[in-house]
Amino acid sequence: MTKSKTSKLLTIIGSSLLIIMGLFHGSGINYVNALMQQSNAEPLIVEIFPVLFAHPSIQLFGLAGLGILTLFMKHEIGKILFFISIMVCIDALLAFFLGAAIPGVLLLVSSFVFGLAGIKKS
Repeated sequence: MTKSKTSKLLTIIGSSLLIIMGLFHGSGINYVNALMQQSNAEPLIVEIFPVLFAHPSIQLFGLAGLGILTLFMKHEIGKILFFISIMVCIDALLAFFLGAAIPGVLLLVSSFVFGLAGIKKS
């Protein structure tokens, strides 16, 4: 089943939000890495921290890419969009847990947009 224009627009908006958030998150890696180097954290934590910090950015890019991929698909679009919506919603809950209200709200908006795109797919 092909996607409606509304669904395509919502998918583009949701993917764009995720890409922007991934870029903003990734841009802080040097800053937080320098803070970790100056901290008294265990050497293992200091060593693995850059990878752990980069992981959410990579995940956001991957989910955005999966959303963009649905623009070219013909089958099972709704299931993929709902999956993306659920994964982004979980990320939003984790952001709120960490006290990051603005990223949490942006992630919830993105999650809502992907969910709505899944509903409006036909």
